[in-house]
Amino acid sequence: MGQKTNPKGFRLITTQTHLSEWYSKKSDYPTYIEEDYLIREQAKEFFEEFLSISKIEIDRISQESGSENQEYITIRIHSLFPRAKEMYRKVTKYFSETVKTDSKNMKAVSLLNNSKGNLKRFTALLLKRTIRNFVRFLQLKTNKNYSVNLQFIKNPFEDATLIAKFIGEQLEKRTPFRRAVKQTIKKVQRTTMKGVKVQVSGRLNGNEIARSEWKRDGQIPLHTLKAQIDYTHQIAYTVYGVIGIKVWLLKG
Repeated sequence: MGQKTNPKGFRLITTQTHLSEWYSKKSDYPTYIEEDYLIREQAKEFFEEFLSISKIEIDRISQESGSENQEYITIRIHSLFPRAKEMYRKVTKYFSETVKTDSKNMKAVSLLNNSKGNLKRFTALLLKRTIRNFVRFLQLKTNKNYSVNLQFIKNPFEDATLIAKFIGEQLEKRTPFRRAVKQTIKKVQRTTMKGVKVQVSGRLNGNEIARSEWKRDGQIPLHTLKAQIDYTHQIAYTVYGVIGIKVWLLKG
């Protein structure tokens, strides 16, 4: 049996850091973990329509003001900026469903066709509104102060999570898994990444017997602690069942 170690957990001392950065007493530890889980799950729900999220980082700072102990939580969401085609569909759907159909709103929707600048403004407005609703929800749940920062990733093929999500979307559209993996590896080759490895497991192409197949390009030194390896595992829900996707990405 091969005992496999998570590449990120293996490198926590050298190149990787924890996604949640805080220190607590033994009695507060379980509640903080529950809160972190709630924040991550709700962030995925709130921003699911607009953003494809890579990772969520949480920082906690506690300050004593008189007798009260106030806690400030900073949430950093690393994600891909929404694509123009997808956002056009989502923004028009938002206006048609949530806002009453009158002449002013129809003019607002027609403005989207005119320029990309207007679409970016509408996207920014919707993201600000979503952040406001998200912070309000968390404040009502926990009675703590929150601030949300969005950090956008320019190239989706320089992040392991976004690569795995891309492959998952292709598999859910019934694209043959070999073609999907080859496409992604070709796109990663155009970036500055030094190596990539993709493994797909499950009922591939609808076969009755589940199996695993992998493809690698470049270097993936899993035993070298100094190597900056980005790793993720995602799930694709296909007609034939669940397919697991693992991606290893060597950044430097």
